[in-house]
Amino acid sequence: MDSTLKFMLLLIFQIPAILVSIIIFIYFALDSTVRSKPKNHIWLVLLILNFLALVSDLPMSMSYYYQGKIWVKNDGYCVWWNWYESSLNTLGLCLMAWASIERHFFIFHSQTIMRVRWKMWMAHYIPILLCFAWILIWNFVFIVVPPICDNIWYFDQLMCGAPCYYTVDNGIYIMIEFIVNIVCPLGVITFANILLITRVIYQKIIHHQAVNWRRHRKMTFQLWLISSVYLAFWLPNTLAAIIRLTIMPTFFIDQYDTLIFIIYFIPLLLPIVCLNTYPELLKKINKTIRRRIARNRIGISTVRNVH
Repeated sequence: MDSTLKFMLLLIFQIPAILVSIIIFIYFALDSTVRSKPKNHIWLVLLILNFLALVSDLPMSMSYYYQGKIWVKNDGYCVWWNWYESSLNTLGLCLMAWASIERHFFIFHSQTIMRVRWKMWMAHYIPILLCFAWILIWNFVFIVVPPICDNIWYFDQLMCGAPCYYTVDNGIYIMIEFIVNIVCPLGVITFANILLITRVIYQKIIHHQAVNWRRHRKMTFQLWLISSVYLAFWLPNTLAAIIRLTIMPTFFIDQYDTLIFIIYFIPLLLPIVCLNTYPELLKKINKTIRRRIARNRIGISTVRNVH
């Protein structure tokens, strides 16, 4: 795919993604009920990370695609870019994996776990903090201050190329990272979603609780919709990498850059997908749009009557 086309695609999606993110943040800020619900915390954290990617990480890649070279040619910038983008990508994946597990607690154990303070900390807040700690520390050690090699950066490549630990000791460290930070979270997301749908349907059949069914269905649909964004754009690259590492070293090697590029669509599409999981917010937006249209029509009619 041509670099100019990549730049245009990112720019086209970036602007509405930023606007939708701001609308959702305003919604959370003004509605204390929505903001205080623990089930919404993980989405808010993901959206904040996503917003950082939109306004501070994505522009670095867009600059590269537009100019065909690195904007700031120094090692510090390359270290920052690698650490920042790698952290945002894998942290989002880790948090999404935990959100998939946590949703089981909210649906099936809301009375026994989520209502007890210390259990709430153990099952809600601490896992989020552990995701941050693990990802940020791992990337700091292996990208910022690598103890096993010296980084060499290339100013004509995206993200200045790869950190040196990718090739040290036959790539054992990148293999560990690939399995722990990418394959495992994707596996958890997939399995947890399938299990959740199965459990919700089973509970519906066994207990016939209409009220809980509607609530459970809404929470399950929200998780499935948001996690689908991560699965749709991470799985192609991950499956291709697994095949290359195991049976066919040249598999999809010519499409490698494209598979990496499509991961940028996660922050571009996530705000729009999240917006569709909050029907109350959509109703408010629709009402606001209708009122403005009605006012414009009244204004136009008034002007015509005057003339």
